[in-house]
Amino acid sequence: MSAKINQLKSLALGGVLALSMAPAINAQTLHQRTFSQRPLKTQKFSCGRHLKTFVVRSLNRQRGRGIRCVKVSTVRRGSRRLPKIAWYGEGNWNGKSYRHVGHAFGNRRLMRGYASDIYGNGEHFKNNFPGNLRVRMISPSRIQVTGAWNEEWIQVRTTQYQPLRRARTCGKFFDQYRVADLIAPPKGRQGRGLRCVLKVGPQGSYAPKRYFTTWFGNGQWGQSTYSHLGTRSLKGAGASDICGSVFGPVCNHFNYGSLKIKPVGNGFNVVGAWREMWR
Repeated sequence: MSAKINQLKSLALGGVLALSMAPAINAQTLHQRTFSQRPLKTQKFSCGRHLKTFVVRSLNRQRGRGIRCVKVSTVRRGSRRLPKIAWYGEGNWNGKSYRHVGHAFGNRRLMRGYASDIYGNGEHFKNNFPGNLRVRMISPSRIQVTGAWNEEWIQVRTTQYQPLRRARTCGKFFDQYRVADLIAPPKGRQGRGLRCVLKVGPQGSYAPKRYFTTWFGNGQWGQSTYSHLGTRSLKGAGASDICGSVFGPVCNHFNYGSLKIKPVGNGFNVVGAWREMWR
């Protein structure tokens, strides 16, 4: 009889221990599941089908991640006023963010580059590069930039990258314009936008309020957001949208010469494929 009583006590004690451990086991399992479901900080990124997507690596071992959305011009010979390439770039070096627009002139093997930082939207860097960049197109998929910079761009289809938030202001190195439809409401489109006109470049590539070469723009028409990079070739001005993620779903391309940019008193009117006033 005493043996049976001892056996029953052992079973009861084991059940109590199992019940006392159950909440701890369940809590540990729940904690592990929550931790494993944290979202990634990066996403699959591309500049879109109308621009070339490049990733950036430092040639002097700086830590960082960045992208370049590159538009290659149809200019065959070196021109003092028309760029061979134009680009929009952003990323971070050693954890400090930057955003810029640039263009380069000359022969593809060795071009003189100009770029300016967009800032005022949380970016760290606020620099200007008035022709102190040496841009070498090693191959169609590889570009080196030395001089004031020391980096290499490698073309990719996509990359893991989390873009910066949309720019709302350009900073002092650009002519900044706000955008609206040339036709006033209610017949005109509802929307607003920002244009950052690059001022640095060789002589003849920029004249205040009269002529410019390269610009970055973003905004909204109706419910659709967009971002684009524009520049000039022999035929005139054209632009390509940077598509996807925070840049917006609109993904159009406007051939060189399709945009007619006409100076007015305090800005520009853009007609042809577009219908905008920049003021």
